[in-house]
Amino acid sequence: MDRFLENDSVLKIISVVIAILLWFIVSSGNPTQTTNRSFGPIPLSQSSLTRANLSVGSLDPNTVTVTLKGSPQSVQNASVRQIAAFVELANITRSGTYSVPVRVSVPDGTSLVEVVPNHVVVTVDKLGTKHFSVALHTLGTPSPGYEIKSSAVSVKEASVNGPTNQLAQIRSVVADVSVGGRAADFQEQVILLPLNRKEQVVPDVQVNPNLVTATVAIQPIPPQKTVPIVVKYTGRPATGYQVGQISVTPATVDITGTTTALSGVSQVNTQAVSVAGLTSTVTETVPLAFPKGISGMTINSVTVTLTISPTG
Repeated sequence: MDRFLENDSVLKIISVVIAILLWFIVSSGNPTQTTNRSFGPIPLSQSSLTRANLSVGSLDPNTVTVTLKGSPQSVQNASVRQIAAFVELANITRSGTYSVPVRVSVPDGTSLVEVVPNHVVVTVDKLGTKHFSVALHTLGTPSPGYEIKSSAVSVKEASVNGPTNQLAQIRSVVADVSVGGRAADFQEQVILLPLNRKEQVVPDVQVNPNLVTATVAIQPIPPQKTVPIVVKYTGRPATGYQVGQISVTPATVDITGTTTALSGVSQVNTQAVSVAGLTSTVTETVPLAFPKGISGMTINSVTVTLTISPTG
């Protein structure tokens, strides 16, 4: 027996057997090895509010980090898609700001260690409705030689539903329609946009109607030209006085008409200003006297000043 134990190979075999036995003993004393692992960000979902006149304005934050515990294999096989994080809002019955606990559902074979943060801030807003006039904005310019004659939208007013704090930010409801490169009349369906004072779209509100019809009339630009304005006056100042400097503002006018009519016009006169018996300077707003077939494009009257001064 002593010789048997003195054999090196036998001793090595005995050592291995003892090591295996010890491993089984240790393992049997700790049969459930566990490990921890963090997952995130996990998006937060929410239950519905029970009051129809309330709406969730925000969740802050809207994601959490979850730490799970379980066997190495269970934790390793778990994924973000198997973890659900949510907040229960059924008990909220008024608008306001609330701190709400986060609840977590975890995969089989794992258990929750912690969720960070374990509470989130929920803002609940009251719902409301406001009415706005609808404005049509034309974007771009028609084809060269054409201009917008008129534009209109199929509705004059729209209602906007949503959280009251969002409704308070709305300054206008507009329909944008592009006229770029157009050379004929057209109609187009366009979306109504609720805009704030910075011309940005206000989110989380609903415009009714959402789609409207924009009608735009396009016409050729009529012939036009710019001519000087000549002041006409009648009568004579009082004895010993005379008409001195004459000024008119503006000094020119843009006119339009047929090509034939325009060709015969080199100036546009004012209607006559009476200076009869005057002893001091006179300033008046005077209509323009357009020739037949001619009209002003931007102005129809001007400011005239006639300086009356002593003679000699």
